[in-house]
Amino acid sequence: MSEPGATGGLFGALGRLLGRREPREPGPHNHVSLGCNCQMAHVLKTLDLRHWSGPLDWIFSMPGMVRDCLADDFAALVDRDQLETIPEAERRGPDIWRGRHRLYRERHGLECVFNHHDPAAREADYAFLTEGVRRIRVALNTPGTENRLWMMTHLHTPRETVEAIDALLAQRASRNHLTFLQLETGHPEVAVVEAADLKPSLRWLTVQTASEPVGLRLADPAEDARLVEIIRAEAGRRPDLFG
Repeated sequence: MSEPGATGGLFGALGRLLGRREPREPGPHNHVSLGCNCQMAHVLKTLDLRHWSGPLDWIFSMPGMVRDCLADDFAALVDRDQLETIPEAERRGPDIWRGRHRLYRERHGLECVFNHHDPAAREADYAFLTEGVRRIRVALNTPGTENRLWMMTHLHTPRETVEAIDALLAQRASRNHLTFLQLETGHPEVAVVEAADLKPSLRWLTVQTASEPVGLRLADPAEDARLVEIIRAEAGRRPDLFG
């Protein structure tokens, strides 16, 4: 998944100096992917809801890592001392599994964070990462902004981890609602189970499927279409939090 790097950042900065909001910049209402890989961002883009790139759109992460990113305002994520190029002999292919993050490897066991980019070695990739961090900071730190944040993973996630993410979002100046989608494979058909007793700022849906995630989608095209429609319906619901 390729994105513009330093050139896009230069024109974005010029637009901000001129007082103009670029189409790829946060606005008063945003849909933001919090990972845990490209699949969530891909669905939001398919639904024409994702209008700018954040740092968690295009990397491999885990809910615990996202909690850490929010807790330190993404400082460790962009710390050059933590970024490392994966040797070619350890990659899954010539242009995939390109970069790791030392802290998140140690803390969460993530052998690869940067799949198609290498911010440790390529300045354009590092600029793309830091521009994404700048954008999500703007979205989270601008008073009055309404953010719909989305996270999707097929890995079992403890409820307290997601609630910790929700609590960190509540500390920001913006108004934030998190929809957490727990993919649960191995079921005979697609079904949705909604968790109860959550704060108004959090919605947890367990989406049961037969097929596994493969790259940007579920392996079964029909099930993947169902998943997209589930997210479309959720995006059409205005959270009570926003009034």
